[in-house]
Amino acid sequence: MKRRSKQQLVWFALMAALLGLTAYTILGQQSPRELLGAMARADGRVLLLALPVMGAYIACEAGATRLVLGALGCPQPFRNCCFYSCTGFFFSNVTPSATGGQPAQVYYMSRDGVPVASGTIDMLLVSIGCHTAVVGYALAALAFGRGLPAQLGGQVGLLLGVGLSIFVLLNVAMLLLLFFPGPAQRLGRWGIALACRLVHRLDRTGLEEKLEEAVEQYRQGARVIARTPLVLAGVVGLSGVQLGCSYLVPYLVYRAFGLSGMGLLEVAGLQVLCTVAVSFLPLPGAAGAAEGVFLRTFLAVFGPALVAPAMILTRTMSCYFMLLVTGGITLAGHLRRIRGERNGKTPCNPIQGVVS
Repeated sequence: MKRRSKQQLVWFALMAALLGLTAYTILGQQSPRELLGAMARADGRVLLLALPVMGAYIACEAGATRLVLGALGCPQPFRNCCFYSCTGFFFSNVTPSATGGQPAQVYYMSRDGVPVASGTIDMLLVSIGCHTAVVGYALAALAFGRGLPAQLGGQVGLLLGVGLSIFVLLNVAMLLLLFFPGPAQRLGRWGIALACRLVHRLDRTGLEEKLEEAVEQYRQGARVIARTPLVLAGVVGLSGVQLGCSYLVPYLVYRAFGLSGMGLLEVAGLQVLCTVAVSFLPLPGAAGAAEGVFLRTFLAVFGPALVAPAMILTRTMSCYFMLLVTGGITLAGHLRRIRGERNGKTPCNPIQGVVS
């Protein structure tokens, strides 16, 4: 427990250091007065539209979770699903590579009476929906964006290539495990055997046990889809809307500054590529990297005088402000569950999940 707390402190310190470095870089180009003056010129009415947009972002994931848990036979109230979504957003943005979000969601689902197996399957299907939507958006941006990749530059373009490759490989692997578990399992065993030959210290038995557990979870997910085939389509659709909400924020900032000349699809397409480029960097909330990539990528969109203020407003509305809100909701929900357990009550009485 102490070790985990120390790790969390290290990651918080790293995130603060990266944000401090980013702030130092920005202030080296523009004074605080210039930044504040530029942000003050933005239309606050347009910026406020980002609040319901990010609210819809949370609600879409909550809708996907509610859809899957209902299909699993352990339905939850929509307010609980919104809480899980807030918890996932908060922990994903304070842990490296967003690794803490889904475990936290499964943990709170289990405290509400959802079987861990059902919570895990829910996260599995939501992940597939999200990855499918990201790959679809990225490929569309690359295929139809007029010269968008050229605006990224060499270093960001390299990150984009790595990030998109990882997204595609993970999505293909998850879909193979979901619909073709037998061949995927054999391929996984072959990969483990090869890795163990190359790295002798790897525990082959432990890795194969983890593979068996993962394959079983995917088999259960496949059974859910077989019973209710529209569930996965609904999850992918909701994930698409959810991600679309986050990609919309830079365009709202663009319009708030009274700029024109670039359409919604172009600005949103750049944000898609930026997000993919930093998604798998081992940094809490991609802190520092997301800001740096934005400054490089959106320079031609906002111009030298406005790109830093635009980055601050975009990250504030889509990340930092949302961190405060979701962190507060996570804390309040945690305390409510503690009080309920002390009083001998449970937040809900769900039906046990049926995954067989």
